[in-house]
This record gives sequence, C-alpha cells and structure tokens, in this order.
Amino acid sequence: MIGILALVFLEQVGLEYRKWRALPFETPGEITAQILNQYQKTKDNKTYWVMKLKSEGHTFYTTSREDIKPLQGRYVRVYGKTNCSFVEYFRSCFFINFTFSLLPHQESTKPIKDYIASQHENQENASLFNTLFFADTLSKKWRGVSNLLGLAHILAISGFHLGILSAFLFAILVLPYRFLQRRFFTYRNEVYDIGAIILVVLFGYLVVLDFVPSFLRAYAMAVFGFLLYFSGLQILNFKLLALVGLSCIALFPSVAFNIGFILSMAGVFYIFLFVRYFPKCHALWYFTSFNIAVFFSITPIVHYFFPYFSPYQLVSILVSIAFVVYFPLMIVLHIFGLGGVLDKWLDMVLALEIPSIDYYLPWYLALIYAGLGMAAMFSRAAYVVMLICALAFYAYLCALFWGLVGIA
Repeated sequence: MIGILALVFLEQVGLEYRKWRALPFETPGEITAQILNQYQKTKDNKTYWVMKLKSEGHTFYTTSREDIKPLQGRYVRVYGKTNCSFVEYFRSCFFINFTFSLLPHQESTKPIKDYIASQHENQENASLFNTLFFADTLSKKWRGVSNLLGLAHILAISGFHLGILSAFLFAILVLPYRFLQRRFFTYRNEVYDIGAIILVVLFGYLVVLDFVPSFLRAYAMAVFGFLLYFSGLQILNFKLLALVGLSCIALFPSVAFNIGFILSMAGVFYIFLFVRYFPKCHALWYFTSFNIAVFFSITPIVHYFFPYFSPYQLVSILVSIAFVVYFPLMIVLHIFGLGGVLDKWLDMVLALEIPSIDYYLPWYLALIYAGLGMAAMFSRAAYVVMLICALAFYAYLCALFWGLVGIA
C-alpha cells in the first residue's frame, strides 16, 4: 500500500512541477484565479489592497493601490509575473500584477451566500456563516475573536463539522428509512445503507467546498472508517489515521504544507489517544472530559503555529459542546430565512475587548511534545506525562499573561 501511495505521490508532484514551470517568471503572463480574500494594509503611510487568490488549487497573493470595490468570491484574469520556488508554490506565491481584469462568471454558491447575507443586518455575521457553511475566509473582526477565544477549530470546517453533519443527516434519514425498510427491504442493514447515503451527500459538500484540506482529511477518514466498519474491523486505530494522512498527501501534495490540515490530523490523533485511555463513563461526563482533554492536548501544537493566547480561551470548551446543537440549528434557521435571530448575541461577542499575549512555542519543545504523543500510542504513562506537560504549558501561558513570569 505504501508503495502505491509513493507512486501516486511522485506522479502528483510531477504534475505540480509542470504547472509550476508554466508560471510566468521572466516573461510576464497571465493566470485566472478566484479572489478568496481582500483586505487593506498600510505601509509607509500608503494604503493598498491585498488580495488572496486561488488558481488551480494553489494560493497566490497580489496587491493593488487602486480604489477597488469588494471582489471576494469573484474571478479575475491577472497579468504579471512571479518569482517563487517550487516549495513556495505549495504554500503561497506572491504574484506581481501589471493589470487584472474582472471576469463575468461568478462562483456557483453566490446565490446561496447572498441569501444568507440578506438575513443579517451586520455583514460581519453574514461572513461568519459563509465561513461556517462554505469555508470562506473569515472576516478580520471575527478572525480576531476566533484567535483570542480559541475558536478556530470550531469556525474552520473540519472533522468536527463532518461529525455533526453526519449525525444530523442520520437523524433526518433514519425514520423514513425504517418506514420503507419494514415494508420493502427488511433484509437490508440500516447503518450500512444510511452511512453510504451520508457519504455520498458529504462528498457533494466536499466538492462544493473545493476540497478544503481539513474537511478532505475528515472525509477520507470517514470513508476508510466506513469500509473498516463494513468489514468488521477496528475503526479507531492509528494506522488508519496514518493511512488517511498519507493518502491525502499522495493525492494532494500541497496539503502537507497546509496548517489547517496539520492541526486537523493532530486533533484526531489526540482524540484517538483520549478514546484509548479514558475509561468509559456517563455520556455527558465523557463528552465533557473529551473536550477538555483534547483542548489542552492540542494547545502546545497550536502555539507552534499561532501565538495568540488569552485565559478566556477556556470558553471554547463550552462552545464546542454547545456547537453540536448550534451548528445544525443555524443550518435549519438559514434554510427558512431566520438566520439572523441570534445576531444580537454575536454582536455582543464582536464588541468584546479581549486581553491577550503572543507566544510561540519553540520548535525543540514542540518536537519533544510531539515525541511524547508518539510514545503515548504505546504507553498510558506517556499519555499521562503528555497531559501533565500540556497543563503545565497552559499554566505557564497564564503566568505570562498575568505577568508572574517573563518569557524564557
């Protein structure tokens, strides 16, 4: 299996290399791209627009000093050149544009997004739900709140959302299925049939999301898990997680450089550790413990990539629990044109002044912590030590926040 994945990976890297070589380096040329995000920056007392573009599955950045209207979601033809390495191509490239022109066609989901926007007086909230439902780039205000309250894993579409959607779809389909099953196909298996239907629906959603890396990982995990369950094999195992990760990288090499994908894989890894070692107990206590343990477990890894910290991030544990109900509820409310009924609460969150500090976890400490996680696959004691280290790290961040210690 590893050999097959290696061959697929090499083939995909070869295709990406040819795309990279076709970019305009010395001689100007043009690319067609979609504008994912657009925001203003100021440097040397000069204000300009920064645009995040997506072209053939890769990210480019470009700038414009013209006074342009909001173009997020629109398609453009950009004429210019770039100068990025092959590795940078997998992350993001800066494209020096000489001119760019707006193309007439728009994204297929625009009517739905406009319908969502019409339900909210504050367009910041409309942006929030377009992020939740369609993986759009989060607005600057909500991104700040998300960073300071530790809500990124909730607002960015990932396996958490896939799990909620799967449960929601199962709840909708199970009664009609049972009604038909009792009359026409009593020999069929309910879980297999509904599970297959859900995977088909979620694949369509994955296509609409344009194969967002974190949701792609989650969907691949769901497919592999369903096949193992169908075969009567163990689902929650680390070999499956590794196989899913390697398969995603083999098919889409750029996800190896995507922070969302990396954190998504890490999150599932710590979920598996919790399931392996935490004793079964009352459902509510188990679910609460699950959210607490995963929150602290992944905090050191998050701080290797992102510096933002506030003690108020503990609220994300409660939000994670409430989100299981909130997410499908907001889908239903938006379908019936009532998506704005809870906007006053969202406005209150946006208005919060959240104190914070910045701290990056040094690479060598991140490596040691990751090593403890690897050891925890084989040892309960290593898992306990890992959790103690995670709690100690959080306590250290709190001490930094309150000025009790200095940055080492």
